Amino acid sequence: MSFAWKGIDMDKSDDRRVSVRMPFVSKGMCRLNEINEKYSGTLRDISITGLFMEMNDCPSVGQRCDVDIVFEGKHSRLMIEDVGGVVIRSDDEGVAVRFDERLEWFVLIPLYFRKTHNHPLMA
Repeated sequence: MSFAWKGIDMDKSDDRRVSVRMPFVSKGMCRLNEINEKYSGTLRDISITGLFMEMNDCPSVGQRCDVDIVFEGKHSRLMIEDVGGVVIRSDDEGVAVRFDERLEWFVLIPLYFRKTHNHPLMA
């Protein structure tokens, strides 16, 4: 089965995603501890195994990083810090990071999304 997306024909087998991704707008930071560099951006989507963050200046593919994610609330914020991973894609829009381990706090994200966007709970 094939489909078209943004003018590109792709075979469904080309989509290697194994986890459901949730569209999300939040702040994030990618730290490259080995070379003491930090990159900040806006989280575009997140899954239990990785994320995509929009940023102007991006680290290179293959670089190890620690990711910090900040979920802003009306009266508080939740920070998820030191999520280890590796940059698996870097382009003009930003970077994709694959986590070393499944994101154990992922279960909180649909609850937060529901509260801030008045959407029914996603399964």
